[in-house]
Amino acid sequence: MPLTDFMATLTGNKMKKIFICVLAILLTTMTMFLGGCTILDGLFEPSDNEDADNKFSSFVQCLDSGDKEGFKSLFAQNILAGMTDFDESMEELLLYYEGESISVERHSTGVEEDKDSGIVRKWYNMSYDVTTDTTIYRMAFYWCAKDTGDNGNVGIESFYIIKATDDPNYPQYTYRGDGLWTPGINSGKTHEVDEL
Repeated sequence: MPLTDFMATLTGNKMKKIFICVLAILLTTMTMFLGGCTILDGLFEPSDNEDADNKFSSFVQCLDSGDKEGFKSLFAQNILAGMTDFDESMEELLLYYEGESISVERHSTGVEEDKDSGIVRKWYNMSYDVTTDTTIYRMAFYWCAKDTGDNGNVGIESFYIIKATDDPNYPQYTYRGDGLWTPGINSGKTHEVDEL
């Protein structure tokens, strides 16, 4: 067999192998996407800290602007349905919160997840200090980030706020409210920190 024919055969075989490999990769990729493959789930989702920070940013924007409807929409609808005094608590909070935020410091984002009977639930236990142009506020949240079983549970379940000057644990300890995670808005509450 002449050398040119041998080279053409070799090149043709390589081209067939390359074509088959590319086709196999394409078919595998299409199968993963069409079949709802979980390999790529979460690849483009923000991290828990980023997600918590984004949620908190929306919260502070509502506080800064006094957007009552926006503020209320951040709370879990099932929590709101069980409260009779939420609007009054919100009004008190808007009077308590003075100024406009100029800086935010995240202290922690605890994450709890529960997967039961195909239902996925996820909560953030968040703590931030917010400096406004008048004062420093400490804030803590128990925020349901996901509930595939009941969307009415998604949102803030419990929120605490206190001025740093009223918190005997500032700045040594992360703010956690009174530790009870009472539903709704809770202002000016602290808990005793056990010294080790």
